[in-house]
Amino acid sequence: MSFPKVSFVTPMKEKDFRVIALLKSIRSQNYPQNKIEIIITDGGSNPEVLKECRKYKVKIFHNSKMLAEGAGMGKDQGIWKSTGKYVVIAESDIELMTKDWIKKMIKPLEENEEIFASAPRVFVHPKDSPTNRYLSYVGVDPFASYRSLEGQLELARLKKKRMDGYYLMELDKKRPFCMGSNGFMFRKDLIKKVGDYAQDVEFIARLAKHNVTKFAVLEDARIWHKNVKGFWDFMKKRIKWTKNYSTVYIHEKKDFEWITDRKEFYLYIIKNMTFAANIPIAIKKAVEYKDSAWLLHPFFMYISTALNIYFSLTSKKMLKQAFS
Repeated sequence: MSFPKVSFVTPMKEKDFRVIALLKSIRSQNYPQNKIEIIITDGGSNPEVLKECRKYKVKIFHNSKMLAEGAGMGKDQGIWKSTGKYVVIAESDIELMTKDWIKKMIKPLEENEEIFASAPRVFVHPKDSPTNRYLSYVGVDPFASYRSLEGQLELARLKKKRMDGYYLMELDKKRPFCMGSNGFMFRKDLIKKVGDYAQDVEFIARLAKHNVTKFAVLEDARIWHKNVKGFWDFMKKRIKWTKNYSTVYIHEKKDFEWITDRKEFYLYIIKNMTFAANIPIAIKKAVEYKDSAWLLHPFFMYISTALNIYFSLTSKKMLKQAFS
């Protein structure tokens, strides 16, 4: 087996030490450590956190723009500074769940040059709060589940081909998935094809327009996403992110379109805002997974949709996209 160099890119602005669990899980991989590069683009973390990070042989670069996403910001900076054949977008609140995670993730990429990326699934930790367990199933923004890879894998019947150790899937060029974060591994040279890493979704949409569409989904290479501690933590993060989206990230959008079918989109919003429409799927999934966290589904679809509506009303560009 060959061991190509893998670069982990972690944009962060950390007050606590949660990133250390990520670094430990990377340095615990049964993969040649001299073939692993860890790049942190820091937007103003606690100096003690950075001091602890340096024990894991990381490269730390100052991100004066502070934000993780956007052309020239955290993720984009880290990718261009990386030297690996493959890049992993590894947010500071994730952890690799197996010691052979890298080996499993690179397998599809090494076997098939047409595969542009490997996407891990999220581990649902039984000790997590119900809120975090639910988000581990559908993705960090429930509203986006109608387009996100995680959400669609759980809530729709997606076409996928079973291969040796992974599923082979393909992007719809007109309606690509919202994906590309939390352990997403892709070929580094693709950044030159699209120009920059403005956003996860924008990167994917641009690749699709370049006819780069095949990717792998790894069921047995999981990451634990310690996204939120509970409901109020979720609210704080979603409000901050949605506000940033409406004021900053919306201007990075060129190729990714959230609304590809207006009738379908408006019906989706109405369904979420009526609340009761999502109860059947919540009950079905709660029984299927034996996890009561799924019962939160109608409520979280309602609240995340309401947040998106509110901030859309404050953005002329978002209103134009929604109604023009």
